[in-house]
Amino acid sequence: MAINKYGRKPPNPDPGNYIWVVTKEGGFWRKKRGSVTKAKLNTAYKQGAEDMKVSAPAASRIVKKLRPFMKGLRPGRINARVSAILRKGLRETGRPALCYLQDFDFQTKDAFKNLVGAVLKIEQTANEFCLKIPITKSSINNLNGCVTHYYFELVLLYGDITRENALRTESEESVIYSIEKENVDDCRLVMILPDQEWMALLKVNCIEERWPAKNQKVYGLKVIKTSINV
Repeated sequence: MAINKYGRKPPNPDPGNYIWVVTKEGGFWRKKRGSVTKAKLNTAYKQGAEDMKVSAPAASRIVKKLRPFMKGLRPGRINARVSAILRKGLRETGRPALCYLQDFDFQTKDAFKNLVGAVLKIEQTANEFCLKIPITKSSINNLNGCVTHYYFELVLLYGDITRENALRTESEESVIYSIEKENVDDCRLVMILPDQEWMALLKVNCIEERWPAKNQKVYGLKVIKTSINV
């Protein structure tokens, strides 16, 4: 039988309304929940549940559309993480905006910043998005020691995340680079921008000899720019 910090269990003051609660510090009698006032969900909890009805489907649409670009990754509970960020936007602006996903890393354990050593250069006009990546021996970190080549993908996701079948993606791949060589010219990836809300992502794919790498830490996918600055 559990006892309190004094070495004994005191008598129940009211068997109909009290229960014995055991903690690391000992036990104590506590009134049953709802015995004083009717138990109610607080306002924040109710609002969170309502927001979830919007953010969860929106997150699912985003993840579904980007799933083809997640090959090689282990994104974990990606839907839940995206949904949580969209709920923040919903609370602050009244809608789950893509701009809150700025710098979002699709892997939590094997971070994008550990893989990519290059400084990304973004040049943007009203109609065009251009990404330049210097190609040096330190552009990609050979985290497993087996990478021989790599290439980049620029992905653009755009549209209304609150409606079904309203999202679109476009992508452009770079040439394949040797991890041991430097290039005089930067890698240059360009996208024509839509007149809708968008976000640009960079995917890194690594190769071991002639085959796609097996270890998730030599892959990366990250949001590098959104159409609206937070």
